[in-house]
Amino acid sequence: MLLQGRLLIDPERIPEPGWVRTEGDVIVEIGEGDPPLDGEMIDAGGPECIICPGFIDAHLHLPQFDVVGCDGQSLMQWLDNIVYPAEMKWADQSVAIRQTLSAYRRMLASGTLGFAGYLTSHHHAVMAATKAAHQIPLRGIVGQVLMDQMAPSELLNQLEARLNRSEKGRLDTSLNPRFALACSERLLAQTGQRFNEGFPFSFKQREAGEMGTRLFLQTHLAETENEVTQVRELYPDDDHYAGVYDRHGLLSENTLLAHCLHLCDAEWDLIAKRDCVVVHCPGANTFLLSGVFDLNTIRERSIRLALGSDIAAGCDLAMPRVARSMIEMAKMRRMTIDPKTHVPSGAEAWTMITRGNADALGFHDMGRLEVGASADLLVLRVPFEVDGYLIDKLIHTWRENYISSRVLRGNSMHS
Repeated sequence: MLLQGRLLIDPERIPEPGWVRTEGDVIVEIGEGDPPLDGEMIDAGGPECIICPGFIDAHLHLPQFDVVGCDGQSLMQWLDNIVYPAEMKWADQSVAIRQTLSAYRRMLASGTLGFAGYLTSHHHAVMAATKAAHQIPLRGIVGQVLMDQMAPSELLNQLEARLNRSEKGRLDTSLNPRFALACSERLLAQTGQRFNEGFPFSFKQREAGEMGTRLFLQTHLAETENEVTQVRELYPDDDHYAGVYDRHGLLSENTLLAHCLHLCDAEWDLIAKRDCVVVHCPGANTFLLSGVFDLNTIRERSIRLALGSDIAAGCDLAMPRVARSMIEMAKMRRMTIDPKTHVPSGAEAWTMITRGNADALGFHDMGRLEVGASADLLVLRVPFEVDGYLIDKLIHTWRENYISSRVLRGNSMHS
């Protein structure tokens, strides 16, 4: 494919006119000025367009796309009354497949071309994700939710289903213990053992020393004060909530910890020591009245940070609007709690929802506009002047109709 438009390579700079050529599923050439046509046609874009990487969402729940906006409840009430009934519907395999494909279409429409997500506890949920990925090849990390207590019996399970090499496509499997309250000591121990084994594909391959792809673990940590109190009562011998996970070997550089709103200094120090990724979900934190995230602590300890929509507690799938929510919450914290709160710039936020989130998820060839990177791109057509405020305008006025073309693995995709 040959794309023409202003190249949004560095959000700190005004994008210059240029062109991008893809072959197969990678970017093979990038140039400034007019494209070298030699009789070739422009496949997408034009001089007035903008070419940028697709967005990456570091935390969402595929079974929850149809229950966005059910307001007025605390986290535990919301799980019991809204989320668990929605997830129980996935016991019907056809529902799981249909809803997963719908979620993929909605991500594609919003410009999200890579994600880390949770399925349900059903074994066939993994198969549903792979079927959708073969139709719409988003890049993803997905995991069957693991829980064996404090939830409806229909959703309790043990260890996870796995992806075979032949079927996984652009998906990798993660281990997804929902949170400490839903997991017994036994399940956490089993999960930790599997996590630290590196997730071999089979016993024969394990004996031969052949290991699976890089394994991630996704979970929630300290989303609400009430949750923290209950974890303390459930695991009284541990010093703190993060310590429960650490004792079972669940904290590592491949661990994605969503929320992290109510942590003590010792927990932050532990997360930094283990080099975990903290996933900030500003929309969900506001929606469930969970708390206000502390960006300063993250910066002071050089903890890796990603950004997630957290559908359905988060009500907005579009990552530029999630980025705007992060900026707004930081401004609110500065005005009401800590006048020294860091407020991310538009360029920081844009980097986070592209290259930053991609790197946090191990997608090191994604989220960037460079030769050799994956051809997962967006072509934008915006109704305003392209100037030094372009990124701020994109984030604060974002509409899905800014996207004129979506390129997924080097192929034009219709949402």
